[in-house]
Amino acid sequence: MTVGNKFLQKVFANKAITQVELSKVTGVTQQTLSKLASGVSNTPSRITALKLAKHFQVTTDEIYN
Repeated sequence: MTVGNKFLQKVFANKAITQVELSKVTGVTQQTLSKLASGVSNTPSRITALKLAKHFQVTTDEIYN
């Protein structure tokens, strides 16, 4: 079973962007991104999901799944 947010794990695994870079462009803290990617936090808040969805031009459903 994969732990953590699968969408963010794919983004970081593909080296499309670093946590620090993503934090700067979205306003989501690097700490939050790290927690989501590692599984410390499994589900982003609605605000975080909206910021990420806007940046990646995807739906929030894709962020949550």
